[in-house]
Amino acid sequence: MSTSHRLESPPLPDALAERAVIGRAARGVLCALATAACCATSLAQVAAPTDNKGVSTTALGSIDLSSEVPEAAGRQLRARRIAIEPGGHTAVHTHQSRPTFEYVLQGDVVEIRNGVEVNHAAGAMVPAGNGVTHYWENRGSTPVILMPVDVFKP
Repeated sequence: MSTSHRLESPPLPDALAERAVIGRAARGVLCALATAACCATSLAQVAAPTDNKGVSTTALGSIDLSSEVPEAAGRQLRARRIAIEPGGHTAVHTHQSRPTFEYVLQGDVVEIRNGVEVNHAAGAMVPAGNGVTHYWENRGSTPVILMPVDVFKP
């Protein structure tokens, strides 16, 4: 004759039961916070601007590199002055096959380089080459002046 025995767990003491409930609640809160953090990060990522706003560009000069460096035929070395008014920004752009040095002549400017914000102050020399996609924002109250010198194919 076979007798089946059913094992029942004894009831948890009140302190253990309370800890179990708190543990489940804490996991739920952590999950909600993690979800909120992911959503906030997604919402904070703003699309890069495709236009210039409050930007003026002045050509300062250029040199045809064909007579200087035969391998650079069809390219120019050019210098420009770019002013970005407070609240202004440049359009997002790439430096693929167009290396540059950008000197920050005046102001504090935020460069968004490959999705990462980098602050630059007057006196900074900022290189950019292959693999760099960026734009500039003036979040200050005074105009920013950049002096880029780049190798350019017109």
